[in-house]
Amino acid sequence: MCGIFGISDNKDASRLAYVGLFTLQHRGQESAGIVTDDGGTLRHGIGMGLVSEIFTKDALESLKGRSAIGHVRYSTTGSSHIKNAQPLVLDSYLGQVAVAHNGNLTNSDALKEELQKGGAIFQSTSDTEVILHLMAKHRGRSLEDTLAKNLPKLEGSYAFAFLAPGKMIGARDPNGFRPLVLGKLGRSFMLASETCAIEVAGGKVLRELAPGEMVTIAGGKARFRRFAPAKNFTRCIFEQVYFARPDSVVAGRTVQTSRYEIGALLAREMKGVKADLVSGVPDSGTVYALGFSDESGLPFQTVFMRNHYTGRSFIQPDQRLREFTAHLKLAPIRDVIQGKTIILIDDSLVRGTTSRKIVKSLKQAGAKKIIMAIASPPIISPCFYGIDTPSKKELIACNLTVEKIRRFIGAAELHYLGLESLVSACGGGKDRNFCVSCFTGKYNTRVDAVAKAYGLPKLASAKAGL
Repeated sequence: MCGIFGISDNKDASRLAYVGLFTLQHRGQESAGIVTDDGGTLRHGIGMGLVSEIFTKDALESLKGRSAIGHVRYSTTGSSHIKNAQPLVLDSYLGQVAVAHNGNLTNSDALKEELQKGGAIFQSTSDTEVILHLMAKHRGRSLEDTLAKNLPKLEGSYAFAFLAPGKMIGARDPNGFRPLVLGKLGRSFMLASETCAIEVAGGKVLRELAPGEMVTIAGGKARFRRFAPAKNFTRCIFEQVYFARPDSVVAGRTVQTSRYEIGALLAREMKGVKADLVSGVPDSGTVYALGFSDESGLPFQTVFMRNHYTGRSFIQPDQRLREFTAHLKLAPIRDVIQGKTIILIDDSLVRGTTSRKIVKSLKQAGAKKIIMAIASPPIISPCFYGIDTPSKKELIACNLTVEKIRRFIGAAELHYLGLESLVSACGGGKDRNFCVSCFTGKYNTRVDAVAKAYGLPKLASAKAGL
């Protein structure tokens, strides 16, 4: 999961790109980059770390130009290394082209092998570079034609922002797995992974790009084009569960509203469970706990002091960093905890190691009993569409029963939200409104090749004929 932002025809392009990426920092903390169009020359600035660390005042002033795209990265395909930082830039037959990508291509290895046989030399291990080589090999009369010819060759999830001299292009995969939103600021158009980035940068949200849709922004106008037929619209439900900011709008409602409703539904499913108070694992668990509290009548209390100078533990690139970040960021508040039975809500339970440490810390601080409540169903299958859970051996619910998971994390009770409740709270009537593959093991595209690369058996598809 990554974040992308774009701004066209604005004298403050690099500064606004900085604001957009800063707002999307929660989507990726490993690297960041900005590319600007300076009168036909693309200027490139990238680095490892946070947006505020990389883009100093001098760095932004060097990125001259009236249009820009930017990217914050959380690695799924390709290691956490400067060579994989984005946007990537290509010198092509059409001139310079930069690309920023959010998502994960499930057929990138097969495409890469085919391209290498034709003489392509890859400079990174990121799946994003595949689209640049496809563009170089299968050419059209314009950048838009070239993209329309090559984007349908890609499988998996993607939201792209492209920048070339005089134009900015956005494209969203035919399933709509990954979000891409169009906005306006005066005469300028904006692209972003979330509505919050457009609004914080001062713009007005126009609409989401539709699945299989491309928008070309040039000369102060936006032209729309369908490059592939829309398939089942299956946006990733983890946007509402964890990734998106609470003030962003997804599926027609704010993420805050969805999470509050999830908490209320969780309380209904757990009706009769006895406790002294309810709390959430900050920050994403807090809104769930507020919804639970209002529905159940149990008082809400903050049981952890969070250090906001640490990153988000789930999107750290390896398990050691995830556990260390979780340890640094949460400190129990003893006076609230001592002698209490606590319902503690977290957004998800993936590997179980962080939950185990959290439960242990509350017990050590004097809690009488911890009832763990998870605001999503058990994750039983890996995600191949942009979340770093590629192996079933990493997924505790794939290997242990709920009772064994409860014992592993040390909780007195363990409850998961039902899938129907989750989908309903997020604004869908049926699970096909969202990608829920990680909960069901049924995938919306062909994933056999990427599954095989991870040593997994043939996996089921949610669609007939795949």
